[in-house]
Amino acid sequence: MVPRISAVRGEGGAAAGSGCRCELSTLSASPRASKSPQAAAAAAAAAAAASPRSLPAAAASSASIMAPHYQATTLIASPSYPNAITWSSENLVAVASGHIVTILNPAALDGPRGLVVLVPSNPFPIGAVNREDLFEPCLVPTCLSRDTEPCARSVSWSQQGFAPNSGCLLAVCSGDGRVNLYRPPIFEFGDNWVKVADISQLLFNYYQIINFREDDGPISFPQEAANNEQAPQEKLNSEHGQDTGYAGELQEPLSCKVLGRRKRKPTRVESYVYDEDEDGVGASKDADFSPNPCSRLSKGFMKKIVKPVDEMAVVIGEGGLQNTKEALSCNGENKLVPLITAKQYACRNAHLFSLVVAWSPVSPSHDTTSHWCILAVGSKSGDVSFWKIHKPEYYTIDVGTVNRDPIFVGVLQAHNSWVCTMSWEVTCASSSKSSLLLATGCLDGSVKIWSGDMKGLNQCTDVKEVPFSLLAEVTTNSSAPVSSISLSAPAQPQDEVNLAIGRVSGSLETWKLDLCNNKIENSSACHAHDRVVTGLSWGFDGHSLYSCSQDNSARCWILEKNQLEEVPVYTNFPELKESTDLSVVSDRCFGLTLAPGELIIAVVRSLDPNMLDPMYQARTQKAVVEFIWIGGQFLGIALHKNIHISSQQSVMLSETNFLWWGSNILWSLKKYEKGETGLVLWDVIATLQVLKKSSPIFLETLLHNWVSDLFSDDQQRVSLDILYQSRNDMMSKVSSRKLHLLNIICRKVMLSDNAQYSPGGENSTSVSTDLWNNLLVSSERELRERLVAFTFAAVLNRLSYFQKGTCAENMWFPVGVAQMYSWLSMNNGKVHNQLKSLCSTIKGLQSRIASVCEYSVEESCTYCSASVHFESPDVALCGSGDPVTSPAERHKLSRCMASMRLSSVLQPVWYCVCCEGMVDKLVPGTFFTMTTSPLQVNHDDELLYSAPVVPLCPFCGILLQRLMPEFLLSVSPV
Repeated sequence: MVPRISAVRGEGGAAAGSGCRCELSTLSASPRASKSPQAAAAAAAAAAAASPRSLPAAAASSASIMAPHYQATTLIASPSYPNAITWSSENLVAVASGHIVTILNPAALDGPRGLVVLVPSNPFPIGAVNREDLFEPCLVPTCLSRDTEPCARSVSWSQQGFAPNSGCLLAVCSGDGRVNLYRPPIFEFGDNWVKVADISQLLFNYYQIINFREDDGPISFPQEAANNEQAPQEKLNSEHGQDTGYAGELQEPLSCKVLGRRKRKPTRVESYVYDEDEDGVGASKDADFSPNPCSRLSKGFMKKIVKPVDEMAVVIGEGGLQNTKEALSCNGENKLVPLITAKQYACRNAHLFSLVVAWSPVSPSHDTTSHWCILAVGSKSGDVSFWKIHKPEYYTIDVGTVNRDPIFVGVLQAHNSWVCTMSWEVTCASSSKSSLLLATGCLDGSVKIWSGDMKGLNQCTDVKEVPFSLLAEVTTNSSAPVSSISLSAPAQPQDEVNLAIGRVSGSLETWKLDLCNNKIENSSACHAHDRVVTGLSWGFDGHSLYSCSQDNSARCWILEKNQLEEVPVYTNFPELKESTDLSVVSDRCFGLTLAPGELIIAVVRSLDPNMLDPMYQARTQKAVVEFIWIGGQFLGIALHKNIHISSQQSVMLSETNFLWWGSNILWSLKKYEKGETGLVLWDVIATLQVLKKSSPIFLETLLHNWVSDLFSDDQQRVSLDILYQSRNDMMSKVSSRKLHLLNIICRKVMLSDNAQYSPGGENSTSVSTDLWNNLLVSSERELRERLVAFTFAAVLNRLSYFQKGTCAENMWFPVGVAQMYSWLSMNNGKVHNQLKSLCSTIKGLQSRIASVCEYSVEESCTYCSASVHFESPDVALCGSGDPVTSPAERHKLSRCMASMRLSSVLQPVWYCVCCEGMVDKLVPGTFFTMTTSPLQVNHDDELLYSAPVVPLCPFCGILLQRLMPEFLLSVSPV
C-alpha cells in the first residue's frame, strides 16, 4: 500500500479557474505508479533529515509519534520559483502555481478559488539593434526568452485596507518580468481577480523620460514627471534621435513581405481583454483604480503610441536606415524606435525586467488620516524601485470610483546583479522611534539592509533622492546566491533585528543587527538542507524560524543563545481531518508561509509524477498545498504558569503537549489584544474548536485563565467568581479590542454548539454555558452602549463646531440618532449614568439636532410601505401591531448593527461572518482602538470623529465583507 491522491472534482486547462478539489486517501499501488529505488532512497533520506537533530529533552520525547497533517489540497500547476506561497492578513493564501496564481481560503479548501491568469505580454519598445549585434553575448539571455505562457515568479500581499473593500491587494511578478496589481472581484462576481495597476508600464514611463540614465542625468526626478504619461511621445523620440539616431518609422519589427512568411497571431487566452476587443461587449472596465495616473484622453493617446511589438529586439537588416520604413511598416501606423547598441539594449532590458516583489507593512504613522505602504520591485539590473500606495479615500462593496494610484518614490541601486529576494520589517511599531527596514538578497551572494526615511516617504512628492539609506551589509565568505531571506524585529529587546538568509547551497544563516550602532553579527550558520532553500519565515516574535528546500524538507528551528536548534515541524494533535504523509508523494518544496495567528504553516510541494496515475491524476494534479499544525511544541515561548493539566485529559496528547499548546495559544491571543494587527484568528479558532471536541476539560481550564488575565491588571489577578458578579462594571474598564476577542471566543468556540443561542435567552444547558452566555450578553451590551455614546458625542461635537462657525465637513456624520434614543428609553434602567446624562443633553437639542445629524423617527417597510416602529436594535416587523392597521403579512426586516436603522434591501450591505449581522453605516476607526469607554474620554477631541470610517463589525471587530454566493471565493477571518 502506498499513499495516493484521488481527485474528487477538477477542471483541466489554464483557465479552469477553480482547479481540482481533492481529498487524500490510500490506494493500492499499480506497477506504473511504483516508486523507483532512487526515489525511495530520496524519500528515506528526506524522512531521516526531518528527524530532530538537536532538541530539548521534552521536545524529543513528544516527537516520537509524528501526527498526520491538518489538511491539503492539490493544484493544477506546479510552482517554478522559490517563495511561491504567501498568506494574507485577511486569511487568503496565494500560490504562484505555473501560469496562474491560485488563491485559496484555508477555511474552505474544497470550496471555490480565486485566480490570476497570466497572459503573454509583449516587451516595451526600448530600441532597435542591428542584426549582427544579436550574436553579442549580452543579448543571448534576452534572445532565448520566449515563454508562450509566463509563469508566476513572485507574489506578495499588501496589508488589509488597500483594496476597495478594505481587503488586500496582490502584487504578481511574472516570468517575463512584468509586475501588476490585482484586487478581489467584489463587483464582478467571478473567479478572476481584476488588474488595477501595471507597475511595469509606469516604470517604463519613468525610464523613458530620463532616457534610461544614459544622459548622465539625475537618478530621480519630481513625482509629477514620474507618473505623467501625457509627455509627448514625439518629443521623447526626438530627444532619443539627437543622440542615437532612428531605425525609422516602425509598426512591426519584422516585415512579412521582406521575409516571405506569414505573420503569426499572438496567443489568445480566455478571460483576457485584448486591445481590439476593448469596445466589445465583453470588455471589462475597472472603476476603482486607474492603471495609469492620467486622464482618459491621455490613456488612449499612450495606448496608441506605445503599442506592444511582437519581438524582443527590433532588428535592422543590411539595407540600412533608408529602407527601414518600407520594410518594417505593416498597417500604416507610425512609431519611432531609437537605434541602440546591443549593450544598451541589454542594460535597458535589465532595468525593466522585474524579478521579485514585496509589500511593506503599513506605515508606522500616528496620523490616523493617512496610511500607506510601499511596494518594492527588484530587477535584473540590481535596482529596486519603490511605489507608494495609499489606502482608499472610502471603502465600498458597490460599484464606485476609488482613485488611489501607485505613486512613484524612486529607484535605488541596491546591488550589481539580480535582486532575488526581499523582506520588510517595522521596528518599534508602537513607539515614535519606529522605522521601516528592507533586506535585499542578490544573485552574487550579497545581502544588505536598508532603512527608510519616514519623513522622506511621507513627502515623497517632493523627494529629490530615494529616501532609503544603507544600514548594514552582510559580510561573509560564501558567494552562493541568496534564494530566501526573512527579517524579524522582536518586541524585546527593541534595538535588535533578526535576519535569516537561505542560500542556493542549502545553507542557513542567522544574523543580529544592533540598531544602536548599526553593526551586524553572525549568530549561527549551518547546512540546513541538501538543496536550494526555497522558503524562510520567522515566527513567535523571532523565537522560531521555519525553512523549506527543494530537497522536499520543511524544518523548524529555535534560536536559543545564538544557536539554531531544530525541533520537529509536525505536531501531535487530534486533527479534524487526517491525510497521508505528503513527503512520500511529493518531490520538492517551493515555499512556506505562516498563518496570521502563527499556529499553522502552509507548505507548497510539487507532486512526484511517478506516484500518480498517469491517466487520471498526473494530468490535473501537479502540486499540493498542505497545512501543518505547529503549536504543540516548544517554539521559544515560555510556558504559562497558570495552566493546570487534569488527569482526565485526552490520551492523544501528553502533558507536555498540552502545556505547549496552551502557552502558544495564549501567546497568540495576547498578540491580538494589543490591537496592532487586524482580528484574523482563523487558525486560533480552528485550534480551539478541535480542543473542544477532543479535550473539553483542558479547553475550559485554558480559556478560564485567559478570561481572568483579560480583566486583570498588573497589580491584581481577577478570579472568575469576581468577574461573574461584577462583570458589568469591569467591562467598561477594558479596551474595545478585548471585548471583541471575548465575543469571538464565546460565539465561535464556547457557544458554537448551542444552535438556539440568542443574547439574553434562557437556553443554557450547563453552568459553563451559562457563564459564557452571560459574558457574551454583558460584552455586547457594553459595546452597544459605547456605540451609542460615541454617536451622541459626535453629534455634540459637530454642534459645537457649527456654533463656532468652524467647518465640520471632514467629521463623521452620525445617523440613526432617533433609533438610538428609542433604545435608551427602552433600557433606561440598565445603562450607565453617564450615558443617561448624555441622552438628556441630546434631548435638549430639540429642533437643532436635525442640522448636525440624521434624525428620523419614522421608518417604513421597503416591501409594503407600512410603518415600522422601533422594537429591537437587531430586527424589525412592519406594522404597528394593531390588527386593524397592520398589513396582512408582516415583513421581517434587519437593522444595521452600527446605526440601528433599517438596512437597505436595494443596495448591498456589509456582512459579518461571525455574528451574521448587517452593517449599512460604517464607524470611524478610532472607535475600535479606544482603550476605555467613550464615556470616560474627552468628547471634544476632533481626531475621534475625523478619522476615516472602516468596514469593521462593531461587536466582533473583524473585517466586514459583501455576502457572496457559495460558488465564489470569500474570506473567513474566524
